[in-house]
Amino acid sequence: MILIDALLIIISFGIIIITIYGIRSLIKSMNSFKAIKWSGNKKVTVIIPARNEEKNIVELLKNLIIVDDKLSKIIIINDRSTDNTEKIVKEYMKIDKRIQLINIKNVNKDWIPKSFALYEGMKYVGFKNAVLFLDADVKGDMQRIIDITSNIKEGQIYAYLPYFECDNFVSKVSQSFLSSILHGYFGYDKTVNKKENYGLMFGCCWSISPYTYYEIGGHASVKNELVEDKNLATRAKQMGVNIIPVDARNFIKTKSWNNSNDIKNLLSRIFYDYEKNLSSTFYVYLLVLALILLFYLPLAWIPLLILKRYLLSLLFFSAYFVENVFYYLGGLTNRIKLPFSIFYFIPAYFLVISIINVKYKGVKWKGELYKI
Repeated sequence: MILIDALLIIISFGIIIITIYGIRSLIKSMNSFKAIKWSGNKKVTVIIPARNEEKNIVELLKNLIIVDDKLSKIIIINDRSTDNTEKIVKEYMKIDKRIQLINIKNVNKDWIPKSFALYEGMKYVGFKNAVLFLDADVKGDMQRIIDITSNIKEGQIYAYLPYFECDNFVSKVSQSFLSSILHGYFGYDKTVNKKENYGLMFGCCWSISPYTYYEIGGHASVKNELVEDKNLATRAKQMGVNIIPVDARNFIKTKSWNNSNDIKNLLSRIFYDYEKNLSSTFYVYLLVLALILLFYLPLAWIPLLILKRYLLSLLFFSAYFVENVFYYLGGLTNRIKLPFSIFYFIPAYFLVISIINVKYKGVKWKGELYKI
């Protein structure tokens, strides 16, 4: 019994230390943004991959066509849409001659469709322009993001942090949890640290110059990666590109994940990238065990209190409290002020299940199934 108690004490202290490190790194990550002057001299080309985006593409195009002539071209890559995406884009082409539609009928072998679409879109960009990649569901002040993008120089990437719209309980709980994990352990502080080999950017909104894009190999260098944005950012950084985080939460927003299936799918894509490089299933189970201990062991303060193990209960409650502070701060990065963090065990469950599903079921994304 003494040995078990000693082990539990060691684990609980470990959880507290790991979480405090996460809190410290989260704060550093959110202090890593760089202010960019309003407008530069470059013209900007926007590239938008679109697959069955009839519900989103209208609002994005409405916001883009009112931008001044700093925006020179809007390239829509229609990736085999089966809805009215193509029809909608053609209607807007009559309104604004800057819009160009590229239809993709087939995706080259070994390519992930989104990376292929973006790479194809780059073929229509002039080398004097800056490039802004936007997902079709991005909303906000397009004039402002175009003006900022027009400042970009060779050897730079602007990595915009958008505001994530959360419409329900599940999305708010999950966004709080995932934001804390992201900024706490994989944040912008590591991206701007030249000693780190890791790079972070969101694929929904980032910008680069064409020369720099091709120098790092573009999307061809990550053509079979499900998490192409993180891998491309990491590759760019390793090749000496300066990734500049830009806080765009006040003027750019995109949809958060609104249901458990979307969240599990996102996490599966992230861990697919990790698990495919593991040499043994043993390491998958080891990771799952470590995460279960990290996320769920602090909840043992409740049964320990009932059993009148007050000292252990207090220690585990301390771990639980520190974790809640961490996840609450994660929510604040997305302006979630209510303490949805107390329900962190829900997205933690999604995370653990996603890791297991990747190994045995693979990942389904954009109509394609990817298996290890």
